Order: sequence, then structure tokens, then C-alpha cells
Amino acid sequence: MSDADVDRVRVLHVDDDPEIVDLAATFLRREDDRLEVTSAETAEEALDSVRAGDVHCLVSDYHLPDMDCAEFVAAVHDIEPDLPFILFTGRDRARIDADIESAITGYLQKGSGTERYATLAAEILAAVGQSERVDTDGGSEPSARPELADLDLGGQEAVLANALDTVQDGFFVLDRERTVVYWNESIPGVTGYENGELDGMDPTTFFAPGDRERVTDAIEEAFETGQATVEAAVQRRDGGEVPVEFRGSRLTDEAGETVGVAGVARDISDRIAYERELERQNERLEELIGAVSHDLRNPLNVISGRLQLARELDDAEEHFDAVKRSTERMETLIDDLVTLARKGKPVEDTESVALASLVETVWDDCEAPEASIHVETDRRLLADRDRLRRLLEQVLDNAVTHAGPDVTVTVADVADGFYVADDGPGIPEQDRDRLLEYGETTDHEASGLGLALTRRIAEAHGWSLRIVDSTDGGTRIEITGVGAE
Repeated sequence: MSDADVDRVRVLHVDDDPEIVDLAATFLRREDDRLEVTSAETAEEALDSVRAGDVHCLVSDYHLPDMDCAEFVAAVHDIEPDLPFILFTGRDRARIDADIESAITGYLQKGSGTERYATLAAEILAAVGQSERVDTDGGSEPSARPELADLDLGGQEAVLANALDTVQDGFFVLDRERTVVYWNESIPGVTGYENGELDGMDPTTFFAPGDRERVTDAIEEAFETGQATVEAAVQRRDGGEVPVEFRGSRLTDEAGETVGVAGVARDISDRIAYERELERQNERLEELIGAVSHDLRNPLNVISGRLQLARELDDAEEHFDAVKRSTERMETLIDDLVTLARKGKPVEDTESVALASLVETVWDDCEAPEASIHVETDRRLLADRDRLRRLLEQVLDNAVTHAGPDVTVTVADVADGFYVADDGPGIPEQDRDRLLEYGETTDHEASGLGLALTRRIAEAHGWSLRIVDSTDGGTRIEITGVGAE
């Protein structure tokens, strides 16, 4: 492969959608006119280009028509071990296999707009800057810090200094003594340290005490094997912590001698939050599957048995009535499941809601002429009005259904929230947590999702819900963590 200067970085973009490739080529060129993009629609076509030795950086989709991603990454690095490989795909990062993550240089998820191409351009330049494949023997004078020249990188400091300050991830370079000699503009922002404090620092100082040993091991691994990846928490100068993925790559001089390690620290707060939310959703899904499989199986068994009996009798009206009741129960369950799926998602948009006014509106729709309600609150709160209404519908309906037609209901304030109480028979303490789970009910005709739905709506707002005794010996449902408008 011929040498490339800083005015010419050849990028091979592999994607079976030619429109995506054309669009990427156009916008990458707009972002930086040093980027020359060629395309390949299959893995084999791309491998031919890599063998030809005319590629500085490879950008690829995850899904290719003729080869799976892990096989393709391995094949590329069999030909050119040091070729930067950036995965540019619609596939979520959490679904990328660990062996692929450890083998690629970078990952960027496709978006619906064109703003991602600015990030992709910066990723390409950063990847090429860390690679040993490009001699930057032309172009403008570098704006590198003088410490980079001491590393004897053969001119790579030009790309490092000019390109890496545009990268949002924290980037730093360690010398042979494992001290910090270069950092981009993101490092002071992430760590809280001033430039004067960063010079010559032990890199493990950036990280939380409990993670420093693992980071040290990762740095040594990068020096010894060429690459290392570890997740750790950056400890800011003010004591705060930011979870990051640290990726280290060995730097060598023209003679192949190790001169340092380049490190990238990427904020993974959003990914961790997403993974935790996904874990919670999976747990709730498991609960739901268990409840639904049980609650649907019962009416289905009734329908099957009653139909069999109906075939054997001349007068089957009784059995058809039972079938009708079972189908109605299944319909109720399905309706509640749809509501649970829609109303249980985290609330994003809220508005100011007068609690008393909404309670009175919901109560007016209750068919309980003998029941009475006392509303003793003037609280205003920020909530999704439709979901809060559904929560109140469930709680008030539960009171009327289980406490009797002449129930007295009270809605009033508690610290940081409100409660709905009745003067009915109450709920035994040992049953309260169970009744907040999917499929649990004391009414065999109900779906068992009412109080579970109420709990999920509260949690979707960031609130908490619990069942306690009311002062009259009935049930009191408390919603806390609400705060005020």
C-alpha cells in the first residue's frame, strides 16, 4: 500500500444498500475533504479491496448478504491485522457479540438524520490516527502538543492532535512509563482536572479505587498484546463517578518498538441505564408471561370442557353460558394487558394536574350510587393526565368492588404524595404484596391485573405504591414520591 498523507484517507464502506453508501460518501466528504470513500456491497468484494492494499479504514454494516459479521471481521484482520474497522449499523450495541466488540476499532449506530456522519468522520480520523498504517507526511502543520513528538510516532501526531480534539470520547496517550503525555479536550471535561494537573499523571488516578487494579491490568495487557478493553468508573476530581468503557491500543514506532498506549474512555451511562431498564422489563415480562399463561389456560379449559359436554346433551344452553363467561373473561384480560403494555412505559411528558378535580371527574363516572367520597387535598402534581386517571379509576373501582356498595372513600395527602382509603374489610397484610403482582386477585372473575397496573403506572412516573390499613380498618393505597408541582 502506498503512503497516505493527511489530505487523503481512503475509506472502504461495506453495505448492501447502495443508497446508504452514496449518502455516506457525500456527507463524509462534506465533513472532511480528506476522506475518499469507495464502496463494496458484499464481504467478498470488500476483502478483495483489502487484499489490494488500498484501504486506510473500513466501515461496515453488521448484516452482510454473504458472510456474518464475526467471520467478516476475522477475515479482514487475517489480511490486515492493523486495519481500523468501524461498525456503522442500525443494530443496537447491546446486541453486538462480545467477540466482535473486542475486535473492532469503533461502533456507531445509524440514525434517521444526517448528523451521525459528522461523528462517523471523526471516528474514522481518530481510528486512522491510532493505526500504524498511515504516514502523515503532507498537509498542514500539526497542532500537536510537544509531548507527542517525544513518542516518535513517525508523524502520526498530526492526525492525533488535529482530529482527536473533535471526538467527544476522552482520549489520552501513555508513554513507556505508563504516564499521561497527551489528552484531547474531552478529558478535562470528563475528569474535572485542569491541563496542568493532567501532565504526567498516573492514568489509574482517573478511575474509582475499586476499578484501578482492573484498569492497570488492562493497560499492561494493551502494552503486551496490543489491545485491551475494560469497563470502569471514572472518578472525577469532585468525587463524582462516570461509567466508561476504556479501550487501549498499543503504539509503535517505525521500527516496530512499543512507545506507548493510546486510550479511549467512552461514557456508557446511557447504555447502562438502557441495560438496567431492559433487565427490569424482562423481569416484568417473565412475571407477565407466568400470569397470562395461567389466567388464559383456565378459561380455555372451561371452554374446551363445556363444548365437549354441549355436544353430548340436547339442552346445551347452560354450557354455552359458561363459554360466554369464559370468553368475556379472556377479553377483559386481553384489554388489561394492552393497557398494561401502554401505560406501564416510563412517563416522558407531564403536565400540571389538580388531583382533587381529577378524582371528582373519575368518581362521577363510577356506577356507585350508594357510595360516598371525601376529597381532602388541594395538591397539584406533574403527571401524565391519562395515566393518572387510569390509576385513580383502578383504585376507586377496587374500593367500590371489594369494600361494598355503600363504601366511604377518602382521598387525602400524605408526606410527598396522596392516598385513597376505604372503610371496607381491608386486605390481610400477608396478601398485600402478592396482590400487586400480575395475575393475583381475590375475584375469580377479574383479570388480576388491576392493582398490578396501578403499581406499574405509579412506577412509570417514578412514584412508589404500597397497601396499608386505613384508620377505619379498610384498605389504604398510598402513592408517594410524587412531590409537588
